[in-house]
Amino acid sequence: MTDPAPETFLARIIAATREELAVRQARTPLDKLRARAADAPAPRDFAAALRPAPNGPARLIGEIKRASPSKGLLAERFDPVALARAYAAGGAAAISVLTEPRFFRGSLEHLAVVRPAVSLPLLRKDFLLDPYQVYEARAAGADAALLILAMLDDALAADLLGLIRSLGMEALVEAHNAAEVERAVALGARVIGVNSRDLRTFAVDTAVVRELRPLVPADRVFVAESGVNNRLGAAHARVWGTDAILVGEALMRAADPEIKARKLSTAPGGATAALFAGTKRPFVKICGLAEPEQARVAAEAGADAIGLIFAPMAPAHRLLTPERAAEIVAALPPPGEPRPAPIGVFVNTPLSQIAEVAERVGLAAIQLSGDEPAKRCARLAQRTGLPVIKAVRAHDARYTSLLEEYILAGVTLLLDAAAPDSYGGSGVMGDWEQARLVASNWPVILAGGLTPANVAEALEVAGPRGVDVSSGVESIGPGGPAKDHDKIRAFIAAARGATTQP
Repeated sequence: MTDPAPETFLARIIAATREELAVRQARTPLDKLRARAADAPAPRDFAAALRPAPNGPARLIGEIKRASPSKGLLAERFDPVALARAYAAGGAAAISVLTEPRFFRGSLEHLAVVRPAVSLPLLRKDFLLDPYQVYEARAAGADAALLILAMLDDALAADLLGLIRSLGMEALVEAHNAAEVERAVALGARVIGVNSRDLRTFAVDTAVVRELRPLVPADRVFVAESGVNNRLGAAHARVWGTDAILVGEALMRAADPEIKARKLSTAPGGATAALFAGTKRPFVKICGLAEPEQARVAAEAGADAIGLIFAPMAPAHRLLTPERAAEIVAALPPPGEPRPAPIGVFVNTPLSQIAEVAERVGLAAIQLSGDEPAKRCARLAQRTGLPVIKAVRAHDARYTSLLEEYILAGVTLLLDAAAPDSYGGSGVMGDWEQARLVASNWPVILAGGLTPANVAEALEVAGPRGVDVSSGVESIGPGGPAKDHDKIRAFIAAARGATTQP
């Protein structure tokens, strides 16, 4: 089946929805439907089910749909109960049931039979434009209902949202662009979905998740809809701050829906989302601090992180013992107040030693700047429970596949310059154009040759999520090179005033 013609699908489905609705209203009076809704099992908490654990994967909403207007029939043998149970066994947090009959071949009966089969909250996925449909959803056992802002004005959206909540349910309020996200926030939506599929053209652009996520307050649940087909896609949504993903077609076409659901529901990215959650501005890390006063200056200037180096090959003026690092961390503002995250930097260090130092010093994250493979990074994260940053240098022929390996290991990427015989801090400038290509898809930290004079340009050209500097904020004094307080302040101020365009 070919895709619907541009600008026609939404209008066609609204017209069909009104026709189908009129038939059902004639068959079942509203009073009778209200009575059924009142007798339905108590609603389950849809919003709470979609809140991910700290550093954890995005919560999965597994969708049951028999067909798609663009892809045709998705399942010849269609068993909603078996699918729901498979999704639940695979770790789904909620289940969406597509009930639109004409274009998606759905039915409220599909939702009704799923309700007693699983304990997860159920979402009625349909094109709601009348209060009657809300009562239908509740009567069939739905715990939540979809509201698509592209087909609702603010007054109707508010009325439907109020009715949904009065029945003890929750709404997934769907947006497709910045204006609709702002409308959803203003309406007070607790669960806001951004659909990567344009309902007018059916084109999918997953970049909208990255672009629109900053518009949604942290106290709302953010759902990425459409375009997630595999574990890497789920990780992509999560690293940009998605709380939950709604996946239909990939699950419906899977040979084993339970295995597919497990891969999606356990995809990494939560640690990266948590690392960057504290700021919408460029993330700034000042690395190689050696004195408590340097940490205080960085904190007062607004740094997001400080780097404490434990690699033996580091220059002497940056190398720390755990005891000295603990003194530097103690100089930071107390937990609960705005403070830079202390990040330990290691190179090819045994995991047991890293874990011991992290606990003794009170590290908030770990950076690996050596030759550590992806599996080693994953083991370290599992052992310590801390976010892991991996420095990657573009001198490997497997660069692109290597990045994906690290992403699937759950690490945050730091793109550093490829300097001979160096594991970082060399002052050599990185390749901003290459960094731009990576940063257009993944939230990365850029390092290598950055200074107060060029950091704004680097952010504008390469578009990274954050920047990392060490030698660029140092000066040569009587005792040799050392961190320069004025340069630290100037670097942070320049980064804060920069614009990024990934």
